Amino acid sequence: MSSTRLQLTRVGSLLGLCGCLLTQPVARATTLEGVAVDDTVQVAGRRLPLHGAGVSRSWLLRVYAIALYLPERRASLAEVRQTEGPRRIAIALMRDVSAEDFRSAITDQLSSDDPGIDHAVLQGPARQLVQAVGRRPQGLRRGDLLTLDWVPGTGTVVELNHQPFIEPVRGRAFYDALLGVWLGEQVADTTLRAQLLGAPASQRVVSRN
Repeated sequence: MSSTRLQLTRVGSLLGLCGCLLTQPVARATTLEGVAVDDTVQVAGRRLPLHGAGVSRSWLLRVYAIALYLPERRASLAEVRQTEGPRRIAIALMRDVSAEDFRSAITDQLSSDDPGIDHAVLQGPARQLVQAVGRRPQGLRRGDLLTLDWVPGTGTVVELNHQPFIEPVRGRAFYDALLGVWLGEQVADTTLRAQLLGAPASQRVVSRN
């Protein structure tokens, strides 16, 4: 099993070195090891502030930068899932990820034990996402930007490099499952979870890996 696959199966989906984690240019909050992370993004006509961000690694190698945008502060996965209004997960690839590694990540993560999710409804959306990556000759590439939005009235909206990637997924189950990949109680990278939830450095738990 490749080191990239090991990291993906621990933490989930993916994206880019020099791009912004955003759809529209606004003031930038910070830079995560070469990836610009914006203060706010626009989702479904609403401006969402940056809630937290971090870099996921496989051993010592950077795999992707990830940012979470919410309309208000939240301290746990349960609270994030209960949030009303739009949300965004933005993932910037810092390494190439093959279609097979992505498929393994989706299969492992979305089949993991999560009592808050009806896993039967995930199979179709997960298959769509895996097939969309599989249609790209080289899978996901360093520099790609994947955004996973929750849009009330529409569902989960997935874009790659600001272009629609799969059809919107109705219902909350798929987006709730995606949130659990990084924010769930059983995640391997607890430091990244704490960063996304905006915990002060003194409260972050060192990753088990």
